[in-house]
Amino acid sequence: MNAQTSPLPAEITSSAIWVCHKNKQPINPKSRYGAKSNDPSTWATYQEALDAQRTYNLDGIGIQFGLKASDNFGLSGIDLDHVVRADGSLEPFAEEIVQSMNSYTEYSPSGTGLHILCYTNTDDIGNRTKVAEIYTLEMYNHRRFFTYTGKVFREYSTIEQRTEAYKAIHNQYFPKPQTQSQTTLQPSRTIPFENPYSIIQREIAEEQVLLDKMFRSNNGDKIKKLFNGDISGYPSHSEADLALLSYLLFWTNRNVDKTCALFAKSGLMRDKWNNQEYRNRTLRQALDGLTSTYDPHYAADVPSKAVECTASEDLPLAETNGEDITQYLNDSLENDTNRFAKYKDRKTGFANLDEQTNLYPGLYVLGAISSLGKTTFACQLADQLAVAGEHVLYFSLEQSKFELITKGLSRLTAKSDISTAVTAMRIREGVRTPAVLQAIEKYKSFGRNIVIYQCGFDTTIRTIIDCVDNYIKEHDVLPVVIVDYLQIIRPINAAHNTKDVIDDHLRAFKKLQVEHDLVLLLISSLNRSNYLTPVDFESFKESGGIEYTADVIWGLQLSVMNNDEVFDKEKGLKAKREAVRLAKSQLPREVDLVCLKNRHGKPTYTCKFNYYAQFDYFAARSDIFCHEDFASNARQRKAY
Repeated sequence: MNAQTSPLPAEITSSAIWVCHKNKQPINPKSRYGAKSNDPSTWATYQEALDAQRTYNLDGIGIQFGLKASDNFGLSGIDLDHVVRADGSLEPFAEEIVQSMNSYTEYSPSGTGLHILCYTNTDDIGNRTKVAEIYTLEMYNHRRFFTYTGKVFREYSTIEQRTEAYKAIHNQYFPKPQTQSQTTLQPSRTIPFENPYSIIQREIAEEQVLLDKMFRSNNGDKIKKLFNGDISGYPSHSEADLALLSYLLFWTNRNVDKTCALFAKSGLMRDKWNNQEYRNRTLRQALDGLTSTYDPHYAADVPSKAVECTASEDLPLAETNGEDITQYLNDSLENDTNRFAKYKDRKTGFANLDEQTNLYPGLYVLGAISSLGKTTFACQLADQLAVAGEHVLYFSLEQSKFELITKGLSRLTAKSDISTAVTAMRIREGVRTPAVLQAIEKYKSFGRNIVIYQCGFDTTIRTIIDCVDNYIKEHDVLPVVIVDYLQIIRPINAAHNTKDVIDDHLRAFKKLQVEHDLVLLLISSLNRSNYLTPVDFESFKESGGIEYTADVIWGLQLSVMNNDEVFDKEKGLKAKREAVRLAKSQLPREVDLVCLKNRHGKPTYTCKFNYYAQFDYFAARSDIFCHEDFASNARQRKAY
């Protein structure tokens, strides 16, 4: 098929709203890297997408809805999965939707589903649900792409204006949330001739059965604590509300009436819930983040977006088919050069580090032994990026928001004047000196650019990726993402060994980084066997995946590790321990940031810092900046 024979109108085929896809991932037809739903420069015309798909053996092409509902002619879509029966007929609910819409309809790539395209004039819509526990219904009109086959279903070959029909279907399958009083007065189900008291008693019994199931599930303890009003595991009451609503929507199969009724009986119920704007916004957020519901035939788990991170998953790669690079040089080189060059002025805020490198998009890994300041270094980096105007998402799996922010305040007091600096512990105890008050005001000036997610040890990579995707979607910016730290992210598959889990997580993070062109920094622990040796690739736990997947690898070590007289000897364990003990006892500690790998410039370098551990502050020792030639060191040469 070509642009001339496509059943779609010329305004659609000639517009740059098309992408390719590989393994269900959108691909930029011009660069053959990941296309982005929030970046029209990664889209192309129909013919350009079709030519790229054929030339580079991609799976197919797709049509991209706009950044908002009114873009791209108001183009909107309905996706119906698994609704085409073996005999070619449709499931009754799907037949009703197709006839009601009476607009362009085509078979999905699998042949078992349908895609409907129409024009609408509505607000932003983006929802997904299960119908009869088997079939999936999705409705989107912005920031999504639909695969396109051109295989028209029946006679539905033209895109029509169908605002009212589209709204009616959306209202039917995604009803607006109601208050508890509305739910009580207008029950969603009526049984003729049944005593109203019997109805109430039966519904109470059904609710109790459902609650019992929830409380016995894998996450039952968490749900029960939330239901009883315990928000201690969440940064705010609103985030606890969102968490409980996500669980309730999961267990009620997205039934908003039942969810609202149960929530109103929970310990989280408060006056704010009666605010319609807050209630609807929180419900929409919970629904948007939910792509599965409770199936009584299977054990229930945390309701979250499915993210495959198995060892068999492949990233979309460019230049995989053996073709020469002429077309890339002609069509894409300048675009990619301009994209990369716009990051040349992004700096870390550490003067000595910024002399050596720019913070280009990529997967970064920072490792250090225990108590050497890797979290502090990452937090200070986050603050300095926020001051420069970058948005930063910090996922803390080990420390609370309270701990991190008070450390940040202590650091600001030290940066202002070390003689009047106040420790984080004193700030937590309530000390508010003029230096602390000044630090609080300073933090407020750039704190709006930082979001700290207090995750906990049960957090999976699914949750992290969901949060990043949602933030990008809601704020239309590409944040710097920091995950603290890699080794304590809970595995999705408990049967995997530690190496496979780390490798799976690294691949998933790399995929996330590539898809959104992010700076993504992972904090990593080191092997205990390397605590008394200079940092190298082998120091990182499960280092194989880190060494080959990361774009940049940094290690923090005590500067005393450069003392070859002590640390290059095979023996002398006692001397090494004493040297490390003395180095750690210094105020400030002398610490080196060693770059082991860098795909964006100098492959190796060392930056020296004074680490004021008591104030959670790294000060660059620019006056003694040192570039290390790894060829002069046998141990490091071997690692490199």
